[in-house]
Amino acid sequence: MRIIKISFALLISLIVSTSMFAQLPLTFGVKAGMNLSEIQKMEDKIKVGFNIGVTAELALPSNFYLLSGLEFTTKGAKGKEMSLTLPGGKNSVTDKASYNAMYLQLPIHAGYKFDIAPGTKLLVHLGPYFAYGVGGKIKWDKKEIEDQDFFHDDSNKFDFGIGGAVGVEFFERIEISLAADQGLTKIYKDTKMKNRAAYINLGYKF
Repeated sequence: MRIIKISFALLISLIVSTSMFAQLPLTFGVKAGMNLSEIQKMEDKIKVGFNIGVTAELALPSNFYLLSGLEFTTKGAKGKEMSLTLPGGKNSVTDKASYNAMYLQLPIHAGYKFDIAPGTKLLVHLGPYFAYGVGGKIKWDKKEIEDQDFFHDDSNKFDFGIGGAVGVEFFERIEISLAADQGLTKIYKDTKMKNRAAYINLGYKF
């Protein structure tokens, strides 16, 4: 959590100071959308989730721009059926789990906007993201097995990866985009499992 706060504070300070000295327009906005997430290197199915947050955009010369913000996003996956031994070791059950993780995420992207029609621009942006796990559960379909915390001693709450998006902006206010990111940090220390997600987002700039 401290890493997210420090990174966000430094980023906002940099954007504000750059805007003040270079007289570049800075705009803030809000966004929300649907997530389709999975956990790489795990036998799983796509899990549907959501994201919501605030954005900060700094316009640069020649249609380039910097984009950041802070968002709350869900990630995880739906696991396939597996055979499990119940506590006590006497009985077994076939069950499947839903892996539900919640993160605060900070993207830092560079982008470019293409003029395609009056009041309409095609946009692309790409860059790293930093995230911190703030909660989550592993929930089993059947009640013979108790729910577990997604994050524990053997997990990494900090997540780092690469993300990008393509979208359309209308009248410099409304944005519809398709995005994706790939985690580069292991979720659990002794595995190769990493976050992967795709997004459909709607944003509005003030």
